[in-house]
Amino acid sequence: MKFHGNRISIIALAWMIVTTAMKGQVFLGEGNVASVQVKTNTLYDAALCPNIGTEIQTDLGIAWQIDYIGAWWNSDAKHRYWSNYALQTEIRYYFNHTSMDAPFSRHHLGLYAQLATYDFEFGGTGYMCRDLDKSFGFGTSYGYSLPVGERWNLDFTFGIGYFESKYEVYEPYINDYRRTDRRRLTFFGPTKLEVSLVWNLNKQNRMRNNVQSYKSYIP
Repeated sequence: MKFHGNRISIIALAWMIVTTAMKGQVFLGEGNVASVQVKTNTLYDAALCPNIGTEIQTDLGIAWQIDYIGAWWNSDAKHRYWSNYALQTEIRYYFNHTSMDAPFSRHHLGLYAQLATYDFEFGGTGYMCRDLDKSFGFGTSYGYSLPVGERWNLDFTFGIGYFESKYEVYEPYINDYRRTDRRRLTFFGPTKLEVSLVWNLNKQNRMRNNVQSYKSYIP
């Protein structure tokens, strides 16, 4: 019983959603102010779960983001698996969205949803969820995005919500794996934690001096 994640389908779905969203109106403002940022959650990276996300902000301070997390470490000889594929999306509201010096920063609130598959086994009992629709979660988040450079932020986010997963328990058996149980996990509490390094693609965290005065529009 090995874990088979449909990685290509997940990436294709994420790309389709992102490109569709980018066709909408985003916050451009006057001067070189960003509308798009790319990020990675350093906590996932430290847990050997590479991840990447993108966020698009509208001119109303509402931002939409999608994250992809994927790890596929395994060792058949030692029966060790550390595999997961997940999608996470969130809608946020930035209270600082009218500021020209550092949009995409400071306090924000959000609503998020999560889908995941996984296979964890370390030389003994293994736990596996095969399908995305069998592990899902949703909740609300609060965060603070701290500018640390002209194009860099550190984003600290904490979320509380509900998570449910239907998974299989298995044991290594000779040269194969044998399922021993089916279980269901339900959990309400902290389900989101981020310390993300954020790269602003096309803006700088500083006041621009080329904002055109409204007086120039008066006839």
